[in-house]
Amino acid sequence: MKWKQRINDLSIKKKIIFYSYLVVTPILLLISAFMLGSNYRKMTGEQDARGKNRVQNLEKSLSELNTNVADLSVYICINSDILQILTADDPAQLNQNPQLWQEEAPLGFIQDTLAIKGYIKTLGIYPENGVQPYTRCMDSSAFLSTLSEVQETAMYQEAYEKKGKKCWKLIGKGSSEVFWANQSEKIVLYREIYDLSKKNALGYLVLGADAGKYRDLCEGALEDGTERILLLNSEGEILLACGDSSAEEPQDGENLLEAASGNGGSFSYQNTTVYYEKDKENGQTVCILIPKSKIRNELLGIAYTPAAMLLGVLIGLFPVLSFVSNVVTKPLKKVNHAMVKFQKGDFSQQVEVGMHDEVGEVAECFNQMVKDIKLLIDENYVMELREKESELMALQAQINPHFLYNTLDSLYWQAQEADNEEIAENILALSNLFRQVLGEGKSVTTVGQECRLVEEYLKVQKMRFTKRLEYQMDIEERMQEAVIPKLILQPFVENAIVHGFENTDAPCRIYVGCRSIPGGMEFVVEDTGIGMSKEQVDSILEMDDTEAYKGQRVGRYAIKNVRERLTLMYRENFKMLVESEPGRGTKITLRIFCGGTDGESVWKRNC
Repeated sequence: MKWKQRINDLSIKKKIIFYSYLVVTPILLLISAFMLGSNYRKMTGEQDARGKNRVQNLEKSLSELNTNVADLSVYICINSDILQILTADDPAQLNQNPQLWQEEAPLGFIQDTLAIKGYIKTLGIYPENGVQPYTRCMDSSAFLSTLSEVQETAMYQEAYEKKGKKCWKLIGKGSSEVFWANQSEKIVLYREIYDLSKKNALGYLVLGADAGKYRDLCEGALEDGTERILLLNSEGEILLACGDSSAEEPQDGENLLEAASGNGGSFSYQNTTVYYEKDKENGQTVCILIPKSKIRNELLGIAYTPAAMLLGVLIGLFPVLSFVSNVVTKPLKKVNHAMVKFQKGDFSQQVEVGMHDEVGEVAECFNQMVKDIKLLIDENYVMELREKESELMALQAQINPHFLYNTLDSLYWQAQEADNEEIAENILALSNLFRQVLGEGKSVTTVGQECRLVEEYLKVQKMRFTKRLEYQMDIEERMQEAVIPKLILQPFVENAIVHGFENTDAPCRIYVGCRSIPGGMEFVVEDTGIGMSKEQVDSILEMDDTEAYKGQRVGRYAIKNVRERLTLMYRENFKMLVESEPGRGTKITLRIFCGGTDGESVWKRNC
């Protein structure tokens, strides 16, 4: 636990720097890791897309070459003139004509095609019926001269077994597989020629394309010397290979072909990533092999940016934190200095607040605390509270309670003896009203008692206004026992009657409502009287104390008195809203906030 003690012994400035690094460093590490992961996913996605795009473009170029060779082979296999030679019943007679192929076959078109497609270097047609073969070489190569020699080759056997399907093979320079003398490396298409019913083999066809044309396209697709490009036939044999000869690859390409599922995509092979695309029409597959070390090196490069950013931010954060800690600790030192003086009895200490941040709030709280303590010490709060309570007691004592009670009781029994129930009830209501107002001399009451006082007052007023006055009391049941200051509703009701419609003949309706709200209570007194202008409302709320008793009705003064008593008891935890318009009545809303939301228990405890 020594390290904890050492941290506790640090100054505030050093603690700010230490804890800032403690918080910021993991966040920066997470951000760097997120950036690294995001860049890694983005780069691998781009690499994968670029690799697939490259192999697709290369496959299209090579497929165009293959298609030209394949189309020429199809033309030869279906040409009626050539088929007529291959199906002749008397080959000996045809062999007597040395110009047989020139006269009977469309060699002009074929030779033009060979000239246009300059990379197609050789053409060999070997009839199965004994007619002399037709061979054509554009590069001084020489085919095997007889069908019997050709039939001994593995290529012929493969073509015969595949029943007319196209086969592709790489023939190196000097190879005797097809040629008696081969002058250049070629990619050869070879196939058996069948009749239209596909039942009888009519001949053997060999077309040789310059492998250099294929190699140029492949080398042009290489990005650097570490890559390898392979062209495979349908059997997995390598037709062409270019690029890094040291790259790991199977000699026959069968493993690559087995791993290449689908028409295109990528897969891992040993230490390389293979991107491939298949030419289903010609049975070839193009593969681009990229070493994983190259990809790793590229991915490693993306880690430098987050790492450099992390290191740079951590280094650059130190002077920033030093500046911030100085800004924070300087006003704290002022507060500490003032607190020391306050502790020694200097209650006039005030800290200059230059900022409105948390430190400024601490300074403001300290200043306010000093003021409040000094005010409490001087007993201003107690003296003012006693003064306001004495004013309330003076109002209650304006009428002698005993004289009122005795007089009202006498009047009540006289009305009863005279069988005048209406007058008796009115006198009883007035008696109850005065008992509520003057009884016991307490400054607090319950919501239920306050509302009963208001109701008794309204009964007395209804005696005056008979049918002109209608009222409604709406009290939430669970608020009956909530404790509130005495006489905070009756003055508003009195004001509604006196100023609202006392001097008019119009009927008036008064609504008194009490309900709970989150954290407190709400009281509403609303009338349909003549209403007030904004100036009239302000004159009531802002009446000067020196004019409180100068010709003012008790109800008007009492409204100001209510607000002052609520301020003394609740400070800022109450609101009084006055909404009024001339001719549209007045609505008084009083909200008392007692703290909490647990209902009656909160009211009894805090209110």
